[in-house]
Order: sequence, then structure tokens, then C-alpha cells
Amino acid sequence: MATRINLTPTVSVLSGRIVEWDHGKGYGFVEAGKARVFLHRRDFVEWRKRPEAGDRIEFVMGLDLRGRSCAKNAVHVDGGGRITVANVLVLLGLLALPAVAITRRVPDLRWAGGYVLVMSVLTWWAYMRDKRKARNGEWRISEARLHLLELLGGWPAAFLAQRRLRHKISKGDYQFFFWLIVLVYQLAAFDSLQDWRMSEALLKRLETTSEHHSR
Repeated sequence: MATRINLTPTVSVLSGRIVEWDHGKGYGFVEAGKARVFLHRRDFVEWRKRPEAGDRIEFVMGLDLRGRSCAKNAVHVDGGGRITVANVLVLLGLLALPAVAITRRVPDLRWAGGYVLVMSVLTWWAYMRDKRKARNGEWRISEARLHLLELLGGWPAAFLAQRRLRHKISKGDYQFFFWLIVLVYQLAAFDSLQDWRMSEALLKRLETTSEHHSR
């Protein structure tokens, strides 16, 4: 029996950086190595953000309608997002109360710092992997698992990953549960600084309600 040979050529995916972009005309140039390649707005696979000079993209070489070389099937690397100064300031504000609470409650900060670092790396990796799977049309990481990582301490990394990777940031129901987790951390930190008065009052209220219904 004759062996069937696949003669389909492989397409090489290139990476580069946009060095010039005309917003009015909708095209620009990508620098890949020493070459400058023409790129048009219509040749993006997905349109999640307006291209800017400095954006990193992946693409394949193709031809335009006139037979000239150009970039095709372009996608923003990491979704084209950026972590801005405002993002960092907001995160620092959200971390202030939990950081004070940890300083007061945890005797050895090295263990706390190590735990936060591990959870941050795991959460960022999970976001990157899910973003890649979404782009490739593969089986996704469940939202429940992403939320679990956030709940276990990875929410600061998730906050940054959402903006850097442009992932899950525009999904309303996901953002609702994400910010609910952030709120839980803020309330827990505040309560710990108050010697858990809120928790004790809530437990007493639940006990009283339970006794009332059992009669």
C-alpha cells in the first residue's frame, strides 16, 4: 500500500512590533527583524483594541489585492492590553487594607509573601493559558477555577492580568464575582483589624435566629 504524503506547506507565524500606524487610514507598518511589513486594519483576526505604535503582534506573510507582500491573520500578543499607572494605583489602594491586616496578624511575613507570590504566578499562568485556549478555539479553563484561584489569594494578579491580557474584563457576570471576591478580602481585612467584631456579631445574630426558628 502506498504511503500518503502530506504536501501542505506549513505557515510560519512571525512576531513583530507596530512601528507606525495611521488611525485615519487604518493601516501601518510592522517591524519584524530588519523588515518593515505593511499591515491593514482588515487583516486582524480579532478586533479587541485600536492598534498603536509599540503594540506587539503575531502574523503570517501574505499578499494584498495588488500582489504586494503584507501581514495577514494578525493578532495582538497578550490581547494588546497595557497596565497603566492608574491600574497600579488602584491595585495599591485595594492592597492597603489587607497588607495592614496581614502585618498585624501574621508573625512571619516571609511565609505570607511566599504564598502570595505562588498564588499570583499560578493565577497569571491560568489567565494566559485560558486566553491562548480561547484564541485557538480549544477547551477552556472553567471560570469557577479562575475564581477559585482569585479567592485563594490570586485576585491582585487577576486584576493585572485582566488588563494586560484583555481577558474577562468585559464580561459582566465574571466581573461581578471577581469584585465580590475583592470585597470579601476588604471586609475580612477590616474585620480583623477590629478584632473580628463584625464576624462575632454576625454569628450571634445567626445563633439567635436559629434558636428562634427552632422553638
